[in-house]
Amino acid sequence: MGKEAELSQVIKDFPGLASDNDFDVTSPKTPDYNCIAWASNYNDRWMQPPNGVPYLDGVTYWPAGATSGLDFNCLIEAFSVIGYEICSSWEHEEGYQKVALYEKNGKWSHASRELMMKPYVGKWTSKLGRSYDIRHGTPFTIEGQTYGRVYCIMRRQFK
Repeated sequence: MGKEAELSQVIKDFPGLASDNDFDVTSPKTPDYNCIAWASNYNDRWMQPPNGVPYLDGVTYWPAGATSGLDFNCLIEAFSVIGYEICSSWEHEEGYQKVALYEKNGKWSHASRELMMKPYVGKWTSKLGRSYDIRHGTPFTIEGQTYGRVYCIMRRQFK
């Protein structure tokens, strides 16, 4: 599939990206990791609470000490365990990296992460399930039918 076809396919699921000048597909499709792992800076695991249902090779990761579940607070707690704290703004803040947590139908559904590499500092990245990684300008351009809405922004010190 060519680059234009990839972009069109993603825009179909996330129409807000059509007007996002920072939108780009940044990786090939891979089932090796999911959005929660990607937002946590992992690209070698599937991060989800253990629920008795194995994924692929049966291995999932969830931070020790974080409550398992799909309740909003469980995902907030998982990111808190790895050093994040709730903050009030999605915009870039020197010395911090941010994540946006999403909810759909009363449960957490997705996480995206602020990029910290030049020239993309302050832009965002998401892993789309078993599909692509993408870059987007704000956490809000992927809100909609697929992932719902942003319900929490968190930050941690970035060195």
